[in-house]
Amino acid sequence: MSRVSASVTVNASLAEVWDYYFDPEGWPAWSDGFGRVESSSGYPETGGSLRWVSGPAGRGDVTERVLEHEPRRVHRISFQDPDTEGELETTFEIEGGGTLVTQGLDYRLRRGGPLAKLTDRLFIRSQMRGSLARSLGHLKLEVEVTAAGAQPL
Repeated sequence: MSRVSASVTVNASLAEVWDYYFDPEGWPAWSDGFGRVESSSGYPETGGSLRWVSGPAGRGDVTERVLEHEPRRVHRISFQDPDTEGELETTFEIEGGGTLVTQGLDYRLRRGGPLAKLTDRLFIRSQMRGSLARSLGHLKLEVEVTAAGAQPL
């Protein structure tokens, strides 16, 4: 299994960041490759599930199951899409006047044959890391604009 991670400090309260993170209306604006929700049952609570579809150049059908959900602290899911499966843990911490959001992604390729590990190391891992960084960067922007009382982009 491979691991990538990324962090960002959002200049907004923990409550504002947490609430925006779980607002499905905002997901297309910040979650890299997110298209639309297909179904949701009990999400984001532990045991809940979410099925969503990416945009045209994205991951396809993605299924998530919530493994851990501690309000304003941690949200951990298992996920599966046509090419990968694994777990994503997102943590939230007060840091100064803002909120530190950290995502750790453990994943494995579902196919790829004997060269899968090499392909992951040379190509896939940097794409996964970049996706986390883009998502967190967009989350920061959206939350800060919303917290400032302006309309999100």
